[in-house]
Amino acid sequence: MCGSSHVHATRLRHHVVHDVTERGSTPYDLSSRKFLRDSKSSSAGEVSIQPCSTLFSHPKEMASSSSSYSDIGVILNELTCPVCFELYKEPIFLPCGHSFCRLCLETSWENREADAGYVCPNCREVFPQKPKLMKNMIIANLIENVKLKKGKFGLEVRDTEHGDVNVKEGMKSGGSESYCELCNGEAAKRCVPCEIICCAKHLKSHQQRGHKLVDPGVKIEDLRCIEHGKPIQLYCKDDGSLMCVTCTGGQHRDHYVVALEIAHAELKDVLAAKYPHVSQSMESVASQLRHVQEEEAQAENSSRNAEDSLEEKRRLVCQLVNESVDLMKSEINKRKMEKLSLLGKQREKLGQQMEDLCQGKSTMDAAFQDLEAISFLHGSKDLLKRLETMSDFKSMKRTPLPVLDFSKEEKNLDELITLNKNFLEKIQKGPVEHPEKVELDQNNLRRLYGRSPSLVPNSAHREITISGDLRTATGTGTENQYPEHRDRFDVYTQVVSRDCFSSGRHYWEVDVRSSSLCRIGICLNSMGRKGAESALGENPESWCLYKCNNKFSAHHNNQCTSLSVPGDPERFGFFLDCEAGELTCFGDSRVLHVFRGNFMVPVKPAIWVYYVDGPVHFVHLVK
Repeated sequence: MCGSSHVHATRLRHHVVHDVTERGSTPYDLSSRKFLRDSKSSSAGEVSIQPCSTLFSHPKEMASSSSSYSDIGVILNELTCPVCFELYKEPIFLPCGHSFCRLCLETSWENREADAGYVCPNCREVFPQKPKLMKNMIIANLIENVKLKKGKFGLEVRDTEHGDVNVKEGMKSGGSESYCELCNGEAAKRCVPCEIICCAKHLKSHQQRGHKLVDPGVKIEDLRCIEHGKPIQLYCKDDGSLMCVTCTGGQHRDHYVVALEIAHAELKDVLAAKYPHVSQSMESVASQLRHVQEEEAQAENSSRNAEDSLEEKRRLVCQLVNESVDLMKSEINKRKMEKLSLLGKQREKLGQQMEDLCQGKSTMDAAFQDLEAISFLHGSKDLLKRLETMSDFKSMKRTPLPVLDFSKEEKNLDELITLNKNFLEKIQKGPVEHPEKVELDQNNLRRLYGRSPSLVPNSAHREITISGDLRTATGTGTENQYPEHRDRFDVYTQVVSRDCFSSGRHYWEVDVRSSSLCRIGICLNSMGRKGAESALGENPESWCLYKCNNKFSAHHNNQCTSLSVPGDPERFGFFLDCEAGELTCFGDSRVLHVFRGNFMVPVKPAIWVYYVDGPVHFVHLVK
């Protein structure tokens, strides 16, 4: 675009003179718009010549050097209307020195209110009366020369409403966003005014001229107004839309419109102001994430250690059972061998006796068969003697051996089996419950999970006074001169704790002995602090107990549950289990109510006190 007042035409003349001089042509007199003869020339006259005709007098030289095309691109930019970003058509200039297409300028003025004056679209200078529009002959002549010489320099002119010029070097461009359109080198940026993709080398001249540069992949169409096809130069702050100069006369007529650069800078300032808060939030989330990861690692290690311990116990139990069974089998075998040895001896003795009796019986059978008296009597003496010996035989008195009894050993094994069966049945019914979870004893809760919350003064309503130790909140009924703060409650006399929980187990207590009217509980850290939607227990982001004299109730999301509470508790205890999603409320060692919800997001203890009542105090729990 053009710069300050009266510089547009001057800059163009400077480019013409500079370029002509560099190419060895005759100097150009700006005042007379004529080329002067060399001082060494024999002729003293002047030669009238069309301005800038020598600018394109060496097409062969320009075609052989890619830098010449870059120079052409720079000059073509000076021939571009700052409103439509296209070649001037019927160029005119204002008293401030800036030039435009006649149609572009008149359209811009037509779209504005009549009493708004006549404004330069470039420098925004206001002219109370419509200025006289004079044709810029220099620019018009330059454009004519460009169009006449376009075929010699690979310039493709597309005749649109105001004309449009694309710089091409023959057919070198591969039509890809990855290559320079001048040398086929690697693309670096796209020049928006020139609509050309350049490498780093050919980009320098565009940078020096202050052209707008974008990434090669950005489409020019995305930088133009959809409705008018003009370059986007303005930003409407009322509806947050991008727009061209022509858009200012339509639906944005009375809107607050600023330049893109101003909107860009303001938005960067807004983001910069929010950046610390986002960084702090990231640090807080990162800290909580590290805490969760540490707990996950601890859970993995704890589980692994428990499994290793159980494996060791299984090995010991198996070893003990095996040794016990082996010992009992050995004892059984020993007792069996002892009894079998005794029985064997008895069996041998009885066998010998049986053999003797068989022999006596055989002798007697033989004697009975001997019919001769002499023969019978002759052997009777020996027979009687043997019978006398046999008559002394009596039944062997057997000592009864003890019965093998292993019932005691079997009973021990049965007890071990029963113990294991009961253990397995208990595991199958459900996971082993945490000992503190099974019995909610407040002494254990204080010892294991005790917390001592402190209040945040910047969150306190102006009719609340906070004690020096940040643990007591008292309603005053009169406003304190607290500074404005986004976290301060503005409707209800409430205050929140500095402590913020989103994982683990936490227990704290609140002393309400001096208060007959209060609400205490928790709220999401994200709960609003302004307006009627911030009442504790009356929205989906808060949970609380309500004490009104000797009546008590539980409140959440505008739902009330009446509670039966014996006596008048002096303390309320709160046990928050984030993973289980439970908030257990105690009143003097008795469970009053259990809230259930998603407490894996940051929550804070909160208090609502009334100006007609006494103070409410967070109890300092010493582990």
